[in-house]
Amino acid sequence: MATVKGKPPSEPPSVGPPSGRMREMTSSLGHLDVEMTPDTFVKVLEPGGTSKPDTRLRPLWHRVGNEPVITIRLTSTDDRHRIVRLSLESEDHRWNPKWVKWRFIARRATELMGGDALDAQDVLTPDGAILNLLVAAGESREARVEIDAFLDGYTQTGDYLFDLVVEDLTDAEEGEPAPTTTVPGILKITHPPCRLLDELPSIYREAMYPDGHEEHPVEPVFFERYMLGFEDAFKVLRATLSNLDRLFGPFSTPPDLLVWLAVWVCMPLDENWPEMRRRRLIREAVELYRWRGTRYGLSRYLRIYTGVEPEINDVPFVGMRLGPDAKLGTDATILGDVPPHTFVVTLATPDPDSLDEKTIRDIIRWEKPAHTAYTLNIVRGAAPQQ
Repeated sequence: MATVKGKPPSEPPSVGPPSGRMREMTSSLGHLDVEMTPDTFVKVLEPGGTSKPDTRLRPLWHRVGNEPVITIRLTSTDDRHRIVRLSLESEDHRWNPKWVKWRFIARRATELMGGDALDAQDVLTPDGAILNLLVAAGESREARVEIDAFLDGYTQTGDYLFDLVVEDLTDAEEGEPAPTTTVPGILKITHPPCRLLDELPSIYREAMYPDGHEEHPVEPVFFERYMLGFEDAFKVLRATLSNLDRLFGPFSTPPDLLVWLAVWVCMPLDENWPEMRRRRLIREAVELYRWRGTRYGLSRYLRIYTGVEPEINDVPFVGMRLGPDAKLGTDATILGDVPPHTFVVTLATPDPDSLDEKTIRDIIRWEKPAHTAYTLNIVRGAAPQQ
């Protein structure tokens, strides 16, 4: 029978407020040690399906999140491989098994240990409620479980007693129960606290706490939930302000704000351009201004838009030979095949139809020196190596 260290087996876990430090509950199953941290888990209900900032294109840095999770550590103390099944169960009629979402770090086993065949023993059910882990001999594995409960009108607040159920499936025979141990825990589901209470004038706080003791308020539940309605109205604005810095990054701002961000760097931007090319152009706007009017600046701009390396020839004269019948000094004598101060831009791409010639000409006009002319050739062929 499994026992919980530091507490008699028959004593249930206390249903009181969580202490300041995270307590660790331990148990054992044969030669497998089980640790669960913390033993009391607090889940604050938030509305489900709330919009989150677009994180498809992340900046080079990121914020460190503090998502509450329950951490399970399994440690094998013998020389056997074990397949362990993890789940959370509760006899509370309010408990919803769909809340449980397991997460684990995938192992990268070497070929000597078994390679992909060993990794394939880790199985997570499609709903995420049950996890099978293979714990190798002398190995320590870690898994995490999140409580995915939301303010949906059905989830009730309060204390939920639950058990972490650990089953050793290694030698379990079909039809026979597997060796099992449990670790007790408490889930506390609460409504989100109202931060506006701390921002109210003191006259309102005096009305809530007439005796001066904040632990004995007058109708705290109603007044706090009443103020939550006003706080929810400002939640979208608070979320925008918390992620305000993301609006100014070329790879983190929403697509609808790319044109607005391009105005900040005085960069003409066509909304019909592909999104990633517009983002790269905004990122390199300052660098392109430094090289404007040069071959490098034009080449870089065209490479961003077209994705191929252009060939720019500012001395596009074709060589010639003077024979015995050649005459110089007449009006018919022309050296070269283009006018002076003219350069030739050649774009070789496997699919010339995929390029918008009008846009390419606009780019060249923006970037070329004012006194020059140009000729554009878009040909089919392999793009030059960048």
